[in-house]
Amino acid sequence: MKSEKVDEGESIWEPGGFIQSVSVNKVEKMKKSINMKHDEDVNYNCKECDKKISLHNRDWHDNMCDDCFNKSYFAGK
Repeated sequence: MKSEKVDEGESIWEPGGFIQSVSVNKVEKMKKSINMKHDEDVNYNCKECDKKISLHNRDWHDNMCDDCFNKSYFAGK
């Protein structure tokens, strides 16, 4: 997967970032959903609250709805 350019002074390692390692095979499958919106292909369920989520959230938000993802990774911010 091609890496995104980071603006000068920014870092992917800044506090509040979410990075997850995935296999090369999984990345190939995930490419389809990286630019999808959160309301496209809503056929999955949040692993925390069971709310319907999109393919994008499944692949890029640790299989969680936005609320659960934010509570899990950005609590207290």
